[in-house]
Amino acid sequence: MYLKRLEIQGFKSFANKIEMNFEQGFTAVVGPNGSGKSNISDSIRWVLGEQSAKSLRGSKMEDIIFAGTAKRKALGMAEVSLTLDNSTKMFPLDYNEITITRRVYRSGESEYFLNKSSCRLKDIREMLMDTGIGKDGYSIIGQGRIDEILSSKSEDKRQVFEEAVGIVKYKTRKEESEKKLQNTTENLDRVKDILSELEKQLNPLKKQSERAESYKRFKEVLLRLEVNLFIREIDKIDGELKHIQEQIEVLNHSHIEQKKEKEQFQRQLQNMKNHIEEQEQEIQVCQNQHHHIENQIEKKGGHVNLIHEKILNNNENIKRLDFEMAKINEDKIQLSIQLEERLKKFDEICIQIDEVKNDLEKKSDLLKGLMNQSELEEKNIEDSKSMIIDMLNQISEKKSELNSLKTLKKTIDDRKVQVQQTGQAHQENAIENQNMIVTLKEKKTSVSEKIRFINKNIIEKHELLENTLRKSKQLSIEVEAAKNSINYKTSRKNILMEMEREHEGFHKSVKNALGICKKHSELDQGIYGVVADLLQVPKGYEIAIEVALGSAIQNIVSRNEYDAKKLIEYMKKYNLGRVTILPLTAIKQRNITLEENRIIQQHEDVKVAYDLVDCANEFKTIFSNLLSRVLIVENMDKGIKVAQNLNHRLRVVTIEGDVLNIGGSLTGGSNSNKGTSILSRKRELDDLNELIKKETEVYKQKESQLNSLEGHIQAIQEEISNVKEEQQQYKIEEATLSNQLDQSIKEEQQIKNLISQVSRELKQLIETANETDVKSNMIQSEIQCLEMKIENIQEKLNQMQELMHGEKQKVEAISSEITERKVKYASIEEQKKSVLQEIETVQDVIRVSEEGLVEKDKEVKGSREKFADFEKELKQGKLSLQELNKELKETENRLSITRKEKIDLLQHASQQQEALENIERVISELLDSIHKLDVKRTRLEMQQQSVYNKLWDDYELTYNKAIEIKEETGDLTGSVKEIKDLKEKIKALGTINADATEEYIKVKERHDFLNQQQMDLDQAQQSLMKIISDMEQTMKQLFVTQFKHIKKNFNEVFIRLFGGGRADLILEDPDNPLSCGIEIVAQPPGKKLQNLSLLSGGERALTAISLLFAILLVKPSPFCILDEIEAALDDANVHRFAHFLKDLSVDTQFIVVTHRKGTMENADELYGVTMESEGVSQLVSVKLTEDKNNTIAS
Repeated sequence: MYLKRLEIQGFKSFANKIEMNFEQGFTAVVGPNGSGKSNISDSIRWVLGEQSAKSLRGSKMEDIIFAGTAKRKALGMAEVSLTLDNSTKMFPLDYNEITITRRVYRSGESEYFLNKSSCRLKDIREMLMDTGIGKDGYSIIGQGRIDEILSSKSEDKRQVFEEAVGIVKYKTRKEESEKKLQNTTENLDRVKDILSELEKQLNPLKKQSERAESYKRFKEVLLRLEVNLFIREIDKIDGELKHIQEQIEVLNHSHIEQKKEKEQFQRQLQNMKNHIEEQEQEIQVCQNQHHHIENQIEKKGGHVNLIHEKILNNNENIKRLDFEMAKINEDKIQLSIQLEERLKKFDEICIQIDEVKNDLEKKSDLLKGLMNQSELEEKNIEDSKSMIIDMLNQISEKKSELNSLKTLKKTIDDRKVQVQQTGQAHQENAIENQNMIVTLKEKKTSVSEKIRFINKNIIEKHELLENTLRKSKQLSIEVEAAKNSINYKTSRKNILMEMEREHEGFHKSVKNALGICKKHSELDQGIYGVVADLLQVPKGYEIAIEVALGSAIQNIVSRNEYDAKKLIEYMKKYNLGRVTILPLTAIKQRNITLEENRIIQQHEDVKVAYDLVDCANEFKTIFSNLLSRVLIVENMDKGIKVAQNLNHRLRVVTIEGDVLNIGGSLTGGSNSNKGTSILSRKRELDDLNELIKKETEVYKQKESQLNSLEGHIQAIQEEISNVKEEQQQYKIEEATLSNQLDQSIKEEQQIKNLISQVSRELKQLIETANETDVKSNMIQSEIQCLEMKIENIQEKLNQMQELMHGEKQKVEAISSEITERKVKYASIEEQKKSVLQEIETVQDVIRVSEEGLVEKDKEVKGSREKFADFEKELKQGKLSLQELNKELKETENRLSITRKEKIDLLQHASQQQEALENIERVISELLDSIHKLDVKRTRLEMQQQSVYNKLWDDYELTYNKAIEIKEETGDLTGSVKEIKDLKEKIKALGTINADATEEYIKVKERHDFLNQQQMDLDQAQQSLMKIISDMEQTMKQLFVTQFKHIKKNFNEVFIRLFGGGRADLILEDPDNPLSCGIEIVAQPPGKKLQNLSLLSGGERALTAISLLFAILLVKPSPFCILDEIEAALDDANVHRFAHFLKDLSVDTQFIVVTHRKGTMENADELYGVTMESEGVSQLVSVKLTEDKNNTIAS
């Protein structure tokens, strides 16, 4: 067996979980000072059961949990698991690997596990006993342990030796046996003391038992005699009660007859009242109808007036249309006259045109003759004119050029306007684009705002989600708490139900009776159960009712006396004890008298016990008998007052259970069983059922709320997802708007460029226009020059033309006439066109007038049709008004009749009421008579009840039960004398212990039982003493034998490690090796024998190491943890120590925490521990076997 694996998490500086796998042989754990390598040995010590925080280099156990750093939080738990190879089955467990786990929390809770199963520390310690493994053994040795081994305290040394020689298990068993022996001795002493006391009780109890038997015999005879007297008195009272009952029945019969007559009158009176109510309802209906008709008349009159108004408006409309049509006809006549005039004028113009045309033709022929004559003269003139024409052509060309320039100028001006318009358009586009930019920016701002709002919404929903998750977590805790509460209450309920089933708190005989009834069906059918199981008590009254019932709460209720007798026979047959049975057929009802009830009513908060309880109808007689004459009050003060007013005739019980008995005695005091009584248990069961029901509903509600919250969480998550999708859409829209905004800004620049181009073009046009003006001025000058030349030629031409002037004048005159004729012709043609146009205009107006007449005619027809409808509607409205007025008059008549009928009914009802009052007076007189008889009967019943109570209080007998034991005795006087003698005999017996016989039997049985126990304890005491003696002998032999081997090995190892000298182990008392001290003797080479405390630190360490190795040679431990025990040695001794350790590692696995080079060199495997981040240890190299030499050398 060996240590196979070590897992650490949260222990000291090991915040992160680490796992160290070990092989057999020699393993070294290395690391710089403060890296946490010693925490590995501490973790092994801790997992093996170390309970001292000081031994683990802490002040309290919480200190071993990782405490956190500046960058890491503290952990709440530390856990270490140690796995041992058990393939050799050194431990008697059917596992090849055994894992011991220890876990501790900051709250102080600690847990142990064995192969992941929860266990106790004691189980682990027992498993590891005598293996050398454990916190107190020699398997874990640190520097402090060196001092303990060499300590002057013998108990510190003995622990190591006892573990080594293998007597720890025997020693533990011996200690347990000694404890058992001590307990047995103490028990034996107690038994002897009890026997002594019981022997003192036996003789007095025997005498008391004999007196109790005599008392019982006298009581039985006295019972028979007194019961006979009670029965005689009861029978006498019964006779008087029967006579009174007959009188009451006669009066009751009369009362019933009068009551029937009263009921008949009441019914008649009620019928009248009902009829009156119906009349009142009828009056109300008529009044409502009258009001409704008046409203209808008012509405209908308004409607008729409205129709009148519509008819007047319609007539006005017809008149207006007739006027408009007449006006249109007048206009049409005028237009026709105008049309005839225009047609006539058109004909006249056509005649004028023909005349002017003929005259024009004649003048043209004359002109043609004159023209032919002047052609010759004109030829010369034409030549001159040709010259003029040429010049004129030049002028024309110049003018044409000038016109071209003007045209160009106009084109430039038009272009300027166009360019200006284009510039204006660009300006407008620029403004529009600027507006577009502003709009886009606003939209982008709006979208950005929406995105910000959505982001805020997402954050809020995340917060809502977190809050809901927290609520869900809290609700989960509440659901779990509710579940635990329900489980606890259900468990408590089951316990109480089990107590109910077992009838816990009942007398043994009652339990026996109920048990036998269940076993025998013939009994169970006639037995209903105990009184306590047959009633329900309101909360808060359990103690009072239980005290009121007293011992009767355990009485058994049967169907009849025969069923009770059958049960008693079974009880006797099987010797099951005595019980009291209440047969339903025998128990009579008991009541409070009217006088007592009157007194009770004078006090507040006084309740009759019977009125408080609830039971099945068949058991009401039982509970009336038991509780009808018991009162419940709040406290003793009120109880005393009530009892005094009642002359102590009734039993009074307070809510806390104090009692004022009949006759005046008081019972009370503390109640040790408060809250655990039979009825309280039933109340607690009812309360638990109610609480479980309510808490189950709450649990279901909370579970439903939890499910709802989970659904809400899912909904919120979906909302967050949807909002994120919306956010993405808005982001896309924002990007789109950004692109559009960029595009608009580009377009704005383009428009600015266009405006700039337009400005340049406009400037060029102005320059071109100026150039055109200059050129026009030059051409104008040239034209003026040509015109001067033409004037010179024209003078010559004028001279020639003067010759032809005469002829010319003629031609001109004729031409003038022709022109005049042509102008006149054109003027007449224009007149013709104008007249023709006027004719068409008049014709169009006439056509429109005719169309207007048609439309107006249609409107007139429509208005006349409406007039007929309005007339019809007006007629119907007037008819409706007549019908409503008629209906109103009928309603008023019906209302008058109904009111008169109501007055008649009221008078009749008053007469009936008087007759009813007379009958009630008769009934009252009958009830007075009945009451007087009832008072007399009550007084007799009280006397009878007093006898019943005495019979019950003295003997717990009912009347029927008393009849069974009644004996016929003729002489009443003799019976009275015999009763007196018996009472004197009973008085002479003195105080009687009724339970003496039963107590004597119980004490005798217990005395015999304890005698047998004393004999058993004596035998057990002797047996334990022998076991302890045998174990001491075995331990002594084992210790002495193994001690000799350790002593021999110690000297040999010492010489080898020191290179000489000697060492010895000496028992201070060889005759008592199990308890004597052990002295360690060491003499290093070259020195005198001296006290260990005078040795140097290195010598002390090497001596302790020698002793450890000596023990391992005798009893090798499966593994051994050494924590820097060679720190005080010099290099030479370190090498000797390491070589010896290497030799021992063949049988024992060594795990050495060290920083010495010599030790590292001999190790088979190396583990490195470092602290890269402050306060947290890490395992940075694992299994460095192949490279250890290189590592050490470097």
